[in-house]
Amino acid sequence: MDQYVASLQQTLQQVLYSNDSNQIKEATRALNNQYFAEANCVPALVHVVETSPQKEVRQLAAVELRKQVGNWWPKLEEDVRNAVKGKLLNLIVNEQESLPRHSTARVIATIGRIEIPTNSWPELINFLYQCCSSATAGHREVGVYIIYAIFEVTDAFADNLRQLLELFSRTIVDSESQVVRTTTVQALGKMADFIEDDQKDEIAIFTGLVPHMVHVLKQCLDNGDEESAAKCFDVFDTLLLLEIPVLSKHVQSLIEFFLSVGANKSYTPLMRVQGLSFLMWAIVYKKTKIQRLKLVGPMIQSLLPIAAEEEPEDMDEDSPARLAFKVINTLGTNLPPQQVFPIALEGIIHYMQSADPLQRKAAMVTLAVLVEGSVDFIRPKFNELLAIVCTGLQDPQSIVRRAACLALSSLAEEFDQEIAENHTTLMPLVFNLMNEPTPEITKQACNALDSILEGLGDSVLQYLPELMQKLLHMLTTSQGETRAIVVAAIGSAAHASGAQFTPYFVQVIEHLQILMTLRSNEDDLMLRAVSTDALGAIAEAVGKDVFRPYLNNLMTLAMEGLHLDNTRLRECGYYFFAGISQVFEDEFSPYLAAIVEQLIHSCQLSEHTPRVENETEDLDDADADETEEDLKYVFKSAIADEKEVAADTLGELFQHTRAAFLPYVEPAVKELIELSNHMSEGVRKATCAALFNFLRTFYNISNAPDWQPGLPVAIPLHENVARLNALIMPTILTNWEEEDDKMVVVQVCTEMVDTVKLCGPGIVAEHIGAIAEHLKLIFEKKAYCQQELADDEGLLDEDEQAEFDALLISAASDLVGALAVVLGASFLPYAQVFIPYIAKYYKKSKPSSERSMAVGCLGEIANGMGPGITEFTEQLLTLFVKALADEEDEVRSNAAFGIGALCQNTTLDMSSQYPGLLTALYPLFQGQTLPNVTDNACGAVARMIMKHPNAVPLDQVLPVFVQALPLKGDFEENETVYRLLFQLIRSQNAWVGNNMGALLAVFTEVLSKPDELKPHTRQEMIEVVKVLDQQYPLLNIKESPLGAFLQ
Repeated sequence: MDQYVASLQQTLQQVLYSNDSNQIKEATRALNNQYFAEANCVPALVHVVETSPQKEVRQLAAVELRKQVGNWWPKLEEDVRNAVKGKLLNLIVNEQESLPRHSTARVIATIGRIEIPTNSWPELINFLYQCCSSATAGHREVGVYIIYAIFEVTDAFADNLRQLLELFSRTIVDSESQVVRTTTVQALGKMADFIEDDQKDEIAIFTGLVPHMVHVLKQCLDNGDEESAAKCFDVFDTLLLLEIPVLSKHVQSLIEFFLSVGANKSYTPLMRVQGLSFLMWAIVYKKTKIQRLKLVGPMIQSLLPIAAEEEPEDMDEDSPARLAFKVINTLGTNLPPQQVFPIALEGIIHYMQSADPLQRKAAMVTLAVLVEGSVDFIRPKFNELLAIVCTGLQDPQSIVRRAACLALSSLAEEFDQEIAENHTTLMPLVFNLMNEPTPEITKQACNALDSILEGLGDSVLQYLPELMQKLLHMLTTSQGETRAIVVAAIGSAAHASGAQFTPYFVQVIEHLQILMTLRSNEDDLMLRAVSTDALGAIAEAVGKDVFRPYLNNLMTLAMEGLHLDNTRLRECGYYFFAGISQVFEDEFSPYLAAIVEQLIHSCQLSEHTPRVENETEDLDDADADETEEDLKYVFKSAIADEKEVAADTLGELFQHTRAAFLPYVEPAVKELIELSNHMSEGVRKATCAALFNFLRTFYNISNAPDWQPGLPVAIPLHENVARLNALIMPTILTNWEEEDDKMVVVQVCTEMVDTVKLCGPGIVAEHIGAIAEHLKLIFEKKAYCQQELADDEGLLDEDEQAEFDALLISAASDLVGALAVVLGASFLPYAQVFIPYIAKYYKKSKPSSERSMAVGCLGEIANGMGPGITEFTEQLLTLFVKALADEEDEVRSNAAFGIGALCQNTTLDMSSQYPGLLTALYPLFQGQTLPNVTDNACGAVARMIMKHPNAVPLDQVLPVFVQALPLKGDFEENETVYRLLFQLIRSQNAWVGNNMGALLAVFTEVLSKPDELKPHTRQEMIEVVKVLDQQYPLLNIKESPLGAFLQ
């Protein structure tokens, strides 16, 4: 045995100290194949840990011992096990070095995981209490650390929590050892996982220790002990995630403390960053408490000065200022905007008036990070905010101008219509910034330009010559990331200008073809990727005939890019293929086999790569929440991003190539279903979208007859659609039940709306009960993804909620409306459930977006259910009439639609209500800033007339009605409006006969726009014009522009 131990020790030394890699490999093989192949390795390794004079050898022996205990412990004789246990307890108190001592503690914990549940190591408990109560600090350190290590791997001490908490109440105030105090904090963090919510006494004791834990962290920070402080920060982050309310009584003091850490310039930037990071998670997990305590204002007021500090040049380096912006963004996206934005806006305005450019920069970035979560709230203030940004764009200091570009980009991403309306102000400012000599300014200016162009539409045409001159010049003169942004802007310019981009096509493609051959370094690959992506947008703009001569060469280059081991290049290649398939459709089919193979390969990539393990590292450096298995891998988020794009592309390729893609449907759907519960929410959203896209495409190519509303299903799905639906819907619904991300659920609802409206009730017939239950949970705010909305004190008043939460409610209501449309009268039992929930969202205290959502959804239900809506007539009529006078355009528009749908479908005689309804609708025909308001009022009046023509004074109503035509925005109402006019013409209504010229002028205008009428309505209008030509020869229709339709 002595020789075995000596040889083992020598082999361990060879692993550690040899400079010959072959010798290290040989020694490692010997350890695994020779020494660790028998149970004797356990006592032998204990002997090495006990006797080796070299701490590195003791450390490595302890690490290996922990692994071998797991393999061999049950196979050892009892007396050997007892001897090992005794030696370990003896040697650990004598070990002076922390690394081998910690590794030995983990060996004891591993054995304890096996022995404590069977009560076969009673000495351990006594040993730990003796150590923790010892007069020797080193012994106390050992005792607490072993308890910590045991809690890491087992719940074996779950029955001893009360006693251990009492023990920790002494060790956390240890007067001599910072190590004891810090390790106690770590042990408490692990112990908390095992406290159940019914253990009130234990929760109370733990809660009482929180101030001591804060004090320990403060001591670490004040003493400059960053390693210990980092461990304490991790514990507080963990405690936020617990379901038991151990922090709730201390939220205010914790927020104040961590704000003070973030603001304290005597601490290192890393420590300040960790303090601010805690605040981010506190906002997410304690949002209700933060709102109740009215902490939002003090938080923003404390964060803004931090945000106004200098930032490091390295854009990837975290700093207190950058974390302050992230915390402000977290406030904006998780809390109701009316609680966050007004306070922040005060600070923004104040800082913009400061002489300090850092404060002005902070104002601009603060605005940039708040836009995302406050879109609907700040819409009425858009012009005020844009004026502030324009001031920033012209600031004398470059750091402020650069930050203003960020703010402009944020606004452009969310307010494309409003930005487009202000193009005459913005474009000259952005062009000026593009001319600046500072590369960082030109880069951000191009970024802002890229965002503006996305929504500019035809307005881009007046700028196109100057714009392309600048971009083509910058394409040849700029470098690095700026050049890539210029390429992206060219793609956006092409997207906005469409066919008008064609004159620039040859010059652009000559540059981009060259860029698509780059491969020397990461910057080259990034430029190649962005160029590939942009060419997809350019192909869509110029069309297949212009692009076709370059197609094969560019497809070859894009395919080559897939094999250059760069995830970003593969993503952009997939974007390119999706765009090209949309342009070339069937002509794209020869490329499908190779591309689908690569897409499926991307879907199958592993995000986890083996972690290179250094056995001599202290395992305490690893995340304590990770299991041993987790520690072997590193998650690569770039692969997840690639999977997201691959999933989207599979759906788009099938959509655009249709029958040519059929051979690949089965393997593609198999991979998408595999990915549907991926850990990345982006991948889950993309797979959901792709699976529903597959359903819609299959339906489109099945040539099915039009579906009919109601259950049971009158017109069954095509067998191929039904077979695919049987795979997809159960997958979607299972994932929905367990989904914890609100935006994924929003995606599910949105995709299901599009799919059921296209494919009809057959898609949901077998699943309507489950879908309705999921939706009901959302309206009750009990869905799994909403659970963070309530902490231990319950929900706040529902009148105020974060916009992302409101977006979820809105998406759910859209799905309720769609289900009403496809189920018709069969929706009645579900309407009885959902109408009361949705009606609650129409009251004055609700934001306009929620009032609009509620009225719109109820209108869809009234429209979809047909006569089934009758029992809700009185309730809905009262709500709709009230909403007709709402201050918000969109609400009035939706109310008008709802009035029309209700009057049309209810079986109650509403004619007695008509005078009041017409009076309420009349203001909607005049001076409306949103065209949809008047359009929907027209639709409502048309439905009322068709239902009860004798109850409407046509001579008074029709002049106002016809003057509002043609419709300007909501062309869905064209069908209703012109059906009425055709009826009036055929019935030879007197007013219509006397004003035929006005009607023909309307017909002339609407027929000149091919996309505003559905084909059957357009054809019926043409037939009516032909009849009128015969009936009214004096109108000389043949010689008018309508003559072209008489052939």
